[in-house]
Amino acid sequence: MNAKVNNKTMDWSKLSAHQWLEQYGLWVRSTKSKVSANPLACLIDQNDTTRIRSSKVSMPCEIEDYEAVEVSKLLAAMHNDEREFLQERAWLLILKYENDWSYRTIANTHGVGKDTVRKEIDKGLAYLDGKIEALAEFDNEKKSR
Repeated sequence: MNAKVNNKTMDWSKLSAHQWLEQYGLWVRSTKSKVSANPLACLIDQNDTTRIRSSKVSMPCEIEDYEAVEVSKLLAAMHNDEREFLQERAWLLILKYENDWSYRTIANTHGVGKDTVRKEIDKGLAYLDGKIEALAEFDNEKKSR
């Protein structure tokens, strides 16, 4: 009975799919290093010099926990879709944004070219942009009622 009620509303219109995923990745990596079921795995990952990481200028994490949860639900729905191509694109988005893998590392791991990975990730982002736009429109309609 002590459950906290979350009455915050998700504003999908404030960011693009790319921006939501970047912020979600920052959120995951900031919380993962603090609390992990397997701290040894986190240390191994941090010290893995063979994996090429995306080079990024340090960015602040600007999303709330409830927003990160909503983004993860969106990614999970895409990953659990019955269409295999959407599942694969969701996995590539997870590797790129959540795990901070570079295009080259993803390409090497999957045995494809870097351009192929980039194109598939762009298609995944376009799909999510469409979903986010639809969610934003739905939310706006609910507010105007």
